Amino acid sequence: MPLRLANGPWLRDIAENMIELNTDNIVAYLRARHAATEGEVLVKQLSGGVAGAVFMVLDMGAGDPVGTDMRTEGQKRAGKPDKRMREGRCFVVKQPLEKFNTTAEWLVDRDRIHTERNCMALLHRLLPAHRVPEPLWVDEDNFVLAMTAAPAGAAAWKSQLLAGSVNQRIADDAGKLLASIQNHTCGSTAIAKEFGGLKGFIQQRIEPYFHATAQKHPAVQPAITRMAALVQTNRLCLTHGDFSPKNMLTWPPAEGETAQLMLVDFEVAHWGHPAFDVATLINHLLLKGFYHAGRWRPFMFAADGFWQTYQQHAHLSLKQAVADCGGKLLGCLMLARIDGKSPVEYITDEALKDKVRRCATHLLTLSDDSLDTALDETAGFLD
Repeated sequence: MPLRLANGPWLRDIAENMIELNTDNIVAYLRARHAATEGEVLVKQLSGGVAGAVFMVLDMGAGDPVGTDMRTEGQKRAGKPDKRMREGRCFVVKQPLEKFNTTAEWLVDRDRIHTERNCMALLHRLLPAHRVPEPLWVDEDNFVLAMTAAPAGAAAWKSQLLAGSVNQRIADDAGKLLASIQNHTCGSTAIAKEFGGLKGFIQQRIEPYFHATAQKHPAVQPAITRMAALVQTNRLCLTHGDFSPKNMLTWPPAEGETAQLMLVDFEVAHWGHPAFDVATLINHLLLKGFYHAGRWRPFMFAADGFWQTYQQHAHLSLKQAVADCGGKLLGCLMLARIDGKSPVEYITDEALKDKVRRCATHLLTLSDDSLDTALDETAGFLD
């Protein structure tokens, strides 16, 4: 069947200029790529953070027909159409931004979508089902990636944490998942070669987190600079780069199953230091502890439980590398999410910001770089 928009001005635009997807044009775009049917297509724009546009697509005309085909053999031979509804097909479409939606100017190359596709494909082979989405197709000209959707009812773990609900099983599951990713990739020369480039990590983490923060805090600049160099040189395994609750989708487990957790958003994936992902998640849990003030203890327990579970499952070389420098790295990331280019949006009170600054600065001035010491010291500021 020919496409309805085959000669339209919008399709000529695709050939001449990169299309910026939105809810108004995405259905036509998908049909032009033969990625959606001519039936009803529902689109919902999801939160893409500051870095891109993400859409949930439900193609009602795709998938197998539902129920029994009521046509007679004669009607089939005569070509009478099958009137049954179809089960539909749900998938996610993502397009990264070149200029992030932040107050400070933050430019990142769009080709990071290829890193995401490659990392997702790798982990989809290495991990059990539903741990990461499966990439479906990529439009290299327009930097668009399509992938399978999370199971029905999935929601970002971040929303639960901000609401004050802390599920220790999810924290433990995150520890197992991270250890599994690092164990599967540690020491692989092929994976190190494929993800060895640091351009995306420098653009999205080193410059906006470490360098931008160090400029505002000269007293701890040497410590921040040292940690920035460490995570770019002592590289042991595949690193997600944004191992945070906003990128962890959870849903109610079936009876007898443990917590379910799917990891998404692999734009910052690189061959890196194992401590970066560990410190990233612990930092987000502790920041939400600061946010919830007097109800901070469950968040500290979740951070500590995640760390203990990770240690139980990670290879010795990995967990030792994390234990040795994780505390200092935690201080860097904590300060960055207050004064870097991408401060967390839920800590707005200046007094609370200053409290987090004091905690982060304290961690950066300790002579002990260990993660265990940093967790103990942070508890004093949270209390």
